[in-house]
Amino acid sequence: MARIRTIKPDFWTDGNMVKLSPFARLLYIGMWNFTLCDHGHVADDAMKLKLQILPMDNIDIAALLDEIMAQGRVVRITDGDGRTYLLVKRFEDHQKIDPRWKTRCPACAQMDSLTLTETPVSLGELPVTPELSPTLPLGREGMGRESKKTPSSPATPSTEFETFWAQYPRKVGKIAAEKAFIKAMKKTTLDQVLQGVELLKRETAGKEINFTPHPSSWLTAGRWDDEPSSAAKPAASSPWSKDFYK
Repeated sequence: MARIRTIKPDFWTDGNMVKLSPFARLLYIGMWNFTLCDHGHVADDAMKLKLQILPMDNIDIAALLDEIMAQGRVVRITDGDGRTYLLVKRFEDHQKIDPRWKTRCPACAQMDSLTLTETPVSLGELPVTPELSPTLPLGREGMGRESKKTPSSPATPSTEFETFWAQYPRKVGKIAAEKAFIKAMKKTTLDQVLQGVELLKRETAGKEINFTPHPSSWLTAGRWDDEPSSAAKPAASSPWSKDFYK
């Protein structure tokens, strides 16, 4: 289903974008509207994209896609059944994600089996990839939010998230939690997160559940690195205690 997307003003002067032809830039922006999900998957159907985005223009849609892929903005991926999709790289970092929208994307359903298809970009035919080029701004495609300056990594397997979910003491907002978990795995490890969860359990033991933050908020804030709070001082002995007069 087509969705509203945003464009930052910096998009128009981005070092990667100005190398693309005008129609390639327009096609790239149009692809955001017709992603299958909020992870940036797009149907690998050039003719369908032309009819959706540039229906009346006399252009070579396959050549435009190749141009965009040569700049590293889009890659082609394959699922376990051999079906291919286009992937807008780092899409989640630049667009506002609505956790209420439950995806029906077939690529997301096979997230663990997705692999990069061999393209000029994935084969290393470019001497320096645009994202790592020292002469170009990093990730300023103008797609909604400020991008992170670290290279993106593959999504964490769902089995690791399920391990976290089973251990976390407050189970609310699972979809938002999974998205936050995938981003957290680019900065830390599952073991470190689980150690943080154990500390959280000790800190909130015996308290009402409202004292435990939502898992998505806890992950987004990087609270697996929280320091333990100071140990509570022992209560003064009661006059009725046998140790009081010692």
